[in-house]
Formats: sequence, structure tokens, C-alpha cells
Amino acid sequence: MKIRFEVPNKLEIIFGRGKAECDGCSSDNDEGRSVGELLLPQYALATGGLARDHRPLITFPDNNNFHVLTATEYRRLLLYLTSVPSLLEAEMGFHIIIDRRKDRWNSVKATLLRISEFFPGVIHAVYVLRPASFLQKALSEVSSKLFKEEFRFRVLVCSTVDELYEHFDKSQLTPDLGGELQYSHSEWIQQRIALEKFSTLMKEISTKLDEFMHEIVDCDMGNDPTQTKELLDCQESSYKALKTELASATSQGEELLTQVRKPNLTYNIISHVAAVERLLVQLEETEKQFDNFWKKHSMKLNHWLKFRTFLLNFKQMQATLDTHLKTACDMTEVGETANRVDGLLEEASEFEKLCNCDLDAASLVIDEGEKLMQDPLSSVDHIESKCEELRRTSALLIDKIQKRNLLLTKARELMDRIDKANEWCTTGVEILAGEGGLIAVDKLLEDAKSFGLTSPDEFRDMLMQTATQETRALVTQVSQRVEDVWLMVTVKRATLQRAAAKPARPVQSVPPQSAALQPPVEQMETSGGSESSGGEDAEARRSRRGHVLAELLQTERIYVQELGSILAGYKEEMEKPENQHILPAGLIGQADVLFGNLHELFTFHQEVFLKDLEKSISATELVALCFVEKKETFYHLYSYYCQNIPRSERLRETLVDTHLFLQACQQRLGHKLPLAAYLLKPVQRITKYQLLIKDLLRYSECGSMSASLQQALDCMLVVLKCVNDSMHQIAITGVPVDLNQQGELLLQGSFLVVSENKRDLRLRLRPRRRHIFLYEKAMLFCKPAAKNSHNKTYHFKHDLQMSQIGLTESVKGDPRKFEVWRQGRAEVHTITAPSADAKRAWVERIKRVLLDQLHELKGERGRQYAAHHRTLIQTSSWDIGPQKERAHPGGHPARTASCDAHDEPCWSTDPSDDDEEEPEHAPAVGSSLVALSEYAAVGASEVSLREGQHAELLKVGCAGWWYVRLAGGGGEGWAPAAYLDTRKTSRSSSRSHEH
Repeated sequence: MKIRFEVPNKLEIIFGRGKAECDGCSSDNDEGRSVGELLLPQYALATGGLARDHRPLITFPDNNNFHVLTATEYRRLLLYLTSVPSLLEAEMGFHIIIDRRKDRWNSVKATLLRISEFFPGVIHAVYVLRPASFLQKALSEVSSKLFKEEFRFRVLVCSTVDELYEHFDKSQLTPDLGGELQYSHSEWIQQRIALEKFSTLMKEISTKLDEFMHEIVDCDMGNDPTQTKELLDCQESSYKALKTELASATSQGEELLTQVRKPNLTYNIISHVAAVERLLVQLEETEKQFDNFWKKHSMKLNHWLKFRTFLLNFKQMQATLDTHLKTACDMTEVGETANRVDGLLEEASEFEKLCNCDLDAASLVIDEGEKLMQDPLSSVDHIESKCEELRRTSALLIDKIQKRNLLLTKARELMDRIDKANEWCTTGVEILAGEGGLIAVDKLLEDAKSFGLTSPDEFRDMLMQTATQETRALVTQVSQRVEDVWLMVTVKRATLQRAAAKPARPVQSVPPQSAALQPPVEQMETSGGSESSGGEDAEARRSRRGHVLAELLQTERIYVQELGSILAGYKEEMEKPENQHILPAGLIGQADVLFGNLHELFTFHQEVFLKDLEKSISATELVALCFVEKKETFYHLYSYYCQNIPRSERLRETLVDTHLFLQACQQRLGHKLPLAAYLLKPVQRITKYQLLIKDLLRYSECGSMSASLQQALDCMLVVLKCVNDSMHQIAITGVPVDLNQQGELLLQGSFLVVSENKRDLRLRLRPRRRHIFLYEKAMLFCKPAAKNSHNKTYHFKHDLQMSQIGLTESVKGDPRKFEVWRQGRAEVHTITAPSADAKRAWVERIKRVLLDQLHELKGERGRQYAAHHRTLIQTSSWDIGPQKERAHPGGHPARTASCDAHDEPCWSTDPSDDDEEEPEHAPAVGSSLVALSEYAAVGASEVSLREGQHAELLKVGCAGWWYVRLAGGGGEGWAPAAYLDTRKTSRSSSRSHEH
């Protein structure tokens, strides 16, 4: 929209040269006087008078000065005077009066010619008042007839002013023309100046309005609500500023109109009043147009602001709801305990509150969009799609929340039943593991009815009806646990009923020899099975497996309690600041040496392993999985602890009589055994796991359960081997080579070795006890030198590089012997293994090392190596091929090779036959022993002890275990050495050989 003011002229035309004179065709338009200077001499006048036909009048008064005007000045003056009337009046044409009554006719002719050459308007008629003198009058009469027809306009020559009255009213003529129009040229100029100033102000305002409207029409409304709001505020500020200018201009115009209408003026110029009125009317119309334009634009801008705000709120709200929806989709846990389900219900409630706040906010955004769609300027489809998207996402979120709450509510109801079932199962396991009688079993079965357990199948069906997809696996597990415990309890009840119905069988004495050959475990396994059918045997195995599981859990809890008591009663007391002054100097700052990583063991068993067992104890396969998953942790923790045992013992040996502090701790704890006995608990515990797993495997059924238990047993045997190997390896002293460069430790064990060397003329027929370490790159021969009954130290004696040795698999006279020798048999070592199985395992592993070295060599060097080693690997030391020993099929030593028929711990070693060995600190075989405290057997291979009970030492094992025969026919088995002490007796050790 363009706004233009119709103004009589411009202020600059009065005071200087303006655009009007530039529109002329004169080439010298920059010369001459300004319009203001040309108006004062009154060369021509626009008095405001009108002819009878209402056309404007311009008068050229008879001032005898028109001839001094240059052509440029004339044009400049006429341009201004013809712009004084209104545009409508100017378009009608002008009447011109040329007054030359006092002048000459030549002046009239010159004026007419100049007017004919240039007049910026339509000339309706020209009235000439000819000169009044006789001569000039006569000339005019003649001349006018000659050139009157030469002009394009009509020329009327008047002799008197009276002739003008035919065309003009006297009220429109000035007094010098005989009229009544009161005209003051000075006042006319002053009004023109004021009018020009006002019109210039209107022009400036018009320009500002045009620029402002052009600016806001072409502006970028922005895509960010903040930018749009800033733009709206800025444009609204500019609008208000322009409104202020318009109001100021209106005030000035009204004041100007009042001035031109003042009655005290000599005359009132109607054209000036009309011009001011016309400008005021235009100003009013312009302001209305400007207001309408701004109203439409501001409505458009405000709508755009609302639209962009809606889009921003939509994006933010949609992102928030999407985040909540993702969180709701991720909330799939239903919990495995009632407490966990309660926690999940609370989390769901808090999440629902948070979502409800955002859902309310989303509803407000939707309402905002619906209101926005009612605006005609809105894109309804676009806004409606956004609102529909919010509605859809909100509905999805509400649906997810409702389903989540329903799921957790069902889970909570299910957990109540599962908790009761688990409590019942726990009570059942405790009854099975304890000495509960028939009354306790009957009460247990009666209690099962309180939560709907009348039979395992019906209970499973009942749980499945209320189970969800997420809790179905838990329900299956609990149902299986209930079924197992129900079966064990019913078997227990039947056994108790049979025992109550039959008289007690007399106790028969068992000879010691038969007891040694027939372990109690095997007796328990065969007893009761020979007289029952296959189905009863299966039930009996389940019952016994339940006993072992209960024993595992119960002993694990006792083990954790004992570790905790050691840490609290000894280690924490040592670390208290108030006890530092009574602490022996040798113990200050030595807690880590004394206890090793016992705290890490305690934390692992209390926080991880025991909890896993408690969760899994009802399912044998889950129990096996606990051992498999924690294999690496067992190895790292127990390897470090066992490797620290020698340091701990050396520290305790240095205390001698200054360990009163430790004795005081023992008294406060009420322990009957010293700290050394309790520090052996971890060693005893790690050796017992594989025994318990063996019992579970013995009573397991074929299938996945047996496979899982076998995998767990293999893992724990590997852990024992690795721990055992690491303990032996760190005990080697005086090694001249870097053990870290010899590769992996493959095997280690104690052997009898006879060495022959061509350089040494001495004949060595007497075998020596050597502990051999087989690495990937070397074999180390060490002399065992025992320092105490629990640990050994190995002194390095000799080594052989695997790349230089030969192997003889069999030696005549003993299937346990084999030979290793250097090239050319310049050095031969005849090795006697503890058993034929151990020998096969070592021979197979040595052969594998040699073959691996062969495969690593390439080209000619490999062929040479192969040709050489064809002579190094011999079948036997005599020429009897069929008697070649066959390697173990698996290539690995059987674990039973290191354990005898009594299931002894796998760290046992045979007594040394080498007279150079240092004497053991353990008592001699056959010594009489006395129990220092009570000990409950773990597994059938052990024996329980009563305080003060007597026993006889039959065999010394490793890791603090002795094989003893209890006095009074109490049986035989393994017992922890820390619970036993030597009893003074006059019997010699030779009596032991009688047995």
C-alpha cells in the first residue's frame, strides 16, 4: 500500500530550487533566483480568485517589471503558481489576466509569447488589459487583430476592467482590477510558508509510512517464537512511534487551519484553507489506512507467533512423551521378590505422577492447537495432524502405564503366593537337613494347605493361571522347587514312618581295614537301595541330593560367619587406634600380611556367592551354574590367599611369646582354636567344594542336571589345580632362570628320580625325591624341603630345556617309570611316578610339548628336527614293542590320580624317601592325637570330632588335613589338622605299621 499526500507545493521550492524546476526543459535551470525571491516582486499572482466557471485565476499585474524575468525564472515561478490550486482545479484549466494598462503593447506581446512558449497547465482564456495611453491603445487595436490568431489559447483584449466582469465576479478580483477580493501579498506568502512546512511534514510522514510498511511486508517472521516475539515488539514500537508522529502532525494541521481562518487577517485566502483542510482529510484517511494495515499485519504476526509457539510446544511435548514412552517400554522388570515388586510399584506410581503432569501439559497444547485452528489464517490440516500426534502418543503412554500397573499388581499378588511357597520350601529344607521327626514333617505338609499346596501339579497350574509372560520363568522355577521339596518331604515322611514301624537294627562293628576300603559315602549310597525298586531308588537319590544341597548351604553360611568373626575379632582389633600401644611390634602395619585377602574372600562369599546359593538352592542345575560362573573369581581370590599363607606363617612364627594380643582376641571371641586354625578355613573350604559337587553328581539323574554338575566339578578341579600349581611354583627357591620366560606351568608333582651323567663317574643307583615342574620350555628338578606341616619349599637342583630332551616312555621292571635324557643319552633321568595313571599323564603331556615344538619349525630345520627326534622319543628302554605304555586318551591327568580311595584333598603328597630331605614337623604316622574342639564333618570322607576325643594318625595330607582313625570304633576319615594335637604316649611309631 502506498500513501501519498496531495500538497500544493514543496517548501524547498520557496527557499531554493527543487524538483519542480528540474522538470523544466531549460538547460540553464540552475541559474536565476529562487521561488521565494521571485514571489516578492509580484511578477505574477495566484490570489485564489476563480472565474465564473470555477477555474483558477492567475494574474500578471502591471508592475512594469515582467521583462526582467529570465526564461528559467519565469518557468520556476509559473510551476509554483500553477501548483497552488488543487489538482482538480488545475485539471480544469486556468484563466489568465494580463494587466498592461500602464505599459506598452510590446510588453503585452512579449508576455503572450512567453506564455505561449511555456505554461505548466491548460489555458482556458487569456484576458489582456491593453495599455490605456492613446498611442499604445491604437497600436494594440491594430496589433491584436494581426497576431491574436497565432496562439493556441483564446486571447481576449479588454480596454477596461469592466469587460472582465462578464467573466469574473468582483469578489474574485483584487481591488486593482476593480474587485472586492482583499489580497495581501505578504500575508499570502506567510501562509504559503506555513502551508509548505506542513505539507513537507506530511511528505516526510508519508515516506516513513511507506518505508515502514515495505519493511514489515517483506520481513522474515522467523521460525523461532523468541525471534517472532522480538520482531513483533520492535514493529509495534515503530508503529506506536509513527502514530505519535501522525497525532503530532494532526495537531499542527489543526493549528494551521485555525490560523488561516483567523478573522483578524486582512483577508481570508480560501485556497489556503481548502489546502489545509484537504491535507487534514488526507492525514485522517492515511491514518485509518495505516491502522487497518497494521491491524491486519499484527494479526498475521500474532497468529504466526501463536503458531510457532504451538509448534515449539508440540516438539517439546512430543519429545517428552516419547521419552516417557521409551521409559515405559523399558520398564519390563516384574521383580522376583515381594519387596522388589513393592519397589517397582512405588517407582511406577512416581513415574505415573510425572507422566500425568506432562500429559496435562500435552492436553493444554492440544487445546491451544484447537483454538488456533479456529483462526482463518491457520493451516488447519497441519495443526490438526500435530494435535492428533499428541493425542496418539498420550493414549499410548496412558495405555502403557495402565498395563504396567496391572502387570505389577498381578505380580504382587503372585509374589505373595511365591513368598509363602519359598518360606515353606526353606522350612522343608531345614527339616530335611536337621533332625526333624515325623511330627515336624506332618506339620510342614499341613502348613502347605494354607497357600493352596495340596499337590505340586495343582499348585503349578494355579500359579500359571495368574502368571504373566514376564513371571512365567519364575513361576516355573518356584514350581520346580516346590515339587522337589514336596518329593523330598514325602520321601522323608515315608522313611520316618518305616523307621517308626520297624525295630532298631543293632550297630555292628566294622574292622578298620574294611572301613578304609569302603568310604562312608559309598556305604550311604548303597544302603537302602538294594531292597527297593528302581522308582524308590530315584526318590532316595532326590532325598539325598536334597541333604547335600542343604549341607552346602548350611556350611556356606557357617563359613561366612567364621570369616566375619576372624575379621571382626582380629583384623579390626589390630587396626583400632586405641589398640596400637598393646599391639606387638611385629604386627604393626602387617594386617595385610597376616590375613592376606581374607576380607575380599569374606565380601565375595557374603555378598555374592552365598546369595546366589540361597536363590538357587532349590534347583541343582542353578547351584552348578553358581560354581561355573564364579570360576575365575574363585581362582584369583584363593590363589592369592594360598600364595600368602607362607608369609602369614612366617610372620606368626616371629611372634613367639609376644602374641598375647592374639590370645586376648581369641578369648574374647570364645574360640577354642588359635588363629592359625581359622586362617586355614579358606584352604579347607576350597578343597571341599569339589567333594560336595561329587556327592550331588552321585545322586543326580542323567540329563541336563548331570551335565551341569559335571561342568561345575570340572571347573572346581581346574581351580584347585591352578591354585595348587601357583602355591607350589612360588615355593621354588634358587632358580637361575626366569620362570616367566618358560611358558605355562603344565604339570607339577613329586617323583623318585635316578640321574646318570657320563661326566660324573659316580654311580647313582639310589633314587632321590624330587619335585618336578613341567613348563612349556623347561623341566625343573627341585628338592622339597618342608618347613612345617602345611607348606613346602622347593630348592632348585637341575633343569632341562624341552628343545634338547629325549623321552623313553617305558622302562623295564616298573610300569610307573619313564626316562628323559639329553641328546646322546649323555644325561639320563629315570623317573618313577606315584602311579601308572600319573606316569601316563606326564608322558602324554611331554610328548605333546615335543610335537608342538616340531610343528612350530618350518622347512629344512623342521625336517632335521624331526629326523633327530625320531630317535629321541623311544618306546621303551628294551626291545619289547608290545609292552609300550599307552597314553591317557584325553591327554590330561585324571583328577583321581592325585586322590586315593578315601577322596582325600587333592593336595596330598607322599612322604619322602630321600634321606637328604629335611624332617617334617608333622607327627609321625601312628602318633596318638587328641581333638582340641568339636568339628562337624562335611561329606562322607570326613569324620566329626568331639572335644577330648582320641585318634590315631594314619596319613598326613596337605593343606592341613590328616587321615585319622577315631578311638572306640568311631571310624576313619579326614580331619583338619588344626583341630588335633599330639598326645604324649610311649607308643612308638612302629605300631602304626601293624595296621
